[in-house]
Amino acid sequence: MKIRRSLVTKYLLLILASLLMWPILPAIYYLPNFLLKQNTVHEPLEIEKMWEHTAKQLNEADERTINEKLGKIQEKYPKAKLFWVDKAGKSHVINQSLIDIPDQWTPFNLIHYLDTKDKQDIFTVTTTIGKGDTQGFMVFLIPKSNTTLSIKPGNLFLILIIFIVGVSIVVVSLLFFLSIRKRLIQLQIAMSDNVNNGIPDQVTVKNNDEIGQLEKAFNRMVTQLKISRAREKEEENLRKQWIANVSHDLRTPLTIIQQHAYTVQSNPSSPTVTKSMQIIINKLNDIGGLLENLLTYTLLSAGKHPIKRENIDVIEELNNAAVEWYSVLEKEGFQVDIDLPNQVLNWKVDPLWLRCILDNLVQNVIRYAKSGQYIRIGFVERNGIMSLLIEDKGEGIKQNTEAKGAGIGLSIVSLMTKEMDIDWEVTSSQKGTFHYLSQNLNEN
Repeated sequence: MKIRRSLVTKYLLLILASLLMWPILPAIYYLPNFLLKQNTVHEPLEIEKMWEHTAKQLNEADERTINEKLGKIQEKYPKAKLFWVDKAGKSHVINQSLIDIPDQWTPFNLIHYLDTKDKQDIFTVTTTIGKGDTQGFMVFLIPKSNTTLSIKPGNLFLILIIFIVGVSIVVVSLLFFLSIRKRLIQLQIAMSDNVNNGIPDQVTVKNNDEIGQLEKAFNRMVTQLKISRAREKEEENLRKQWIANVSHDLRTPLTIIQQHAYTVQSNPSSPTVTKSMQIIINKLNDIGGLLENLLTYTLLSAGKHPIKRENIDVIEELNNAAVEWYSVLEKEGFQVDIDLPNQVLNWKVDPLWLRCILDNLVQNVIRYAKSGQYIRIGFVERNGIMSLLIEDKGEGIKQNTEAKGAGIGLSIVSLMTKEMDIDWEVTSSQKGTFHYLSQNLNEN
């Protein structure tokens, strides 16, 4: 999120504008007039200091010197009127004729004159010449309109402008917080909407500020909820299918056991009793194996099945498994084709897990591909990688075999191969099934 789009930035800009308004507005209001009169508007305090300083410089000066000095000041202040009165009370005008001053001054005349000029909005500065008060005095007159005294605070138009701008800032602030409140309420309503299977709909993200980031996070949460709900529904369907498969796997041997138990019970002296008892024992072993697979599958699903990886020769491990299964396969009438290369192929796996995978794949062939009466155990090279191969010529796997339970055995194979980073690929048709297992050694 960019800083300029942040709500904090917008709020700080709003506060800054509010603070700067008060000094800026008067400056904007008075500045044009001040600039237009920049050379004719003077500071009263500066005039007073200049006039007093000049009076001190004229200590014991003659008439000609005083006139020259005040003449230069007159040039600097063309709008001003200057005159001075000597110690005899006689008036001396600088470069102008003043008709409203007496030729001869008395204290009463001076007081009356100054009072009159003040009422005429004329800024007047009077000071004695030199040191003491015996050398006369001099007077500086300039209209107040040519000084900063004409800039008076409290102008009605300026007050109106400040009021309008102040109200505008309040309105903008209110709209700012109302927009935030509106967006938060919309998000609250979206969170409370549980019509769509208890999952709210996503909201439209219009801004990339803090609330926009919150809306994006809310949309991601909604997406995850929908994915989780879909996965939950899918897992529920798989669970139902899995229970049905388990029930079928249990029902078949139990039915056979029940039939042969009835035969033994009905004809205890029959020659077929021994055969029936052997079938019962075999089926009980099958049920025991099924229950063991159920426990293994449960532990794998919960992530509680212990795993201990190590580098092992998978060709040697497959050879040992083939030797153990050879007699069973021959007894079941299978043509066994074992084709193992004379080399070492190390995989980083758990030996017990790998053996469980091999046992489940071979058992799957015995149970579901018996019609083909063929099994091949070996290795083939695919895409430059040596892959373990278990092949049969049965009628093919009719159920979905991609890690979604065509039986508990294959489900266990799926979980174990994923946990050990083994690639398991199954191709099946009416002519048979191929199981390929491989591990990319460059990734481990």
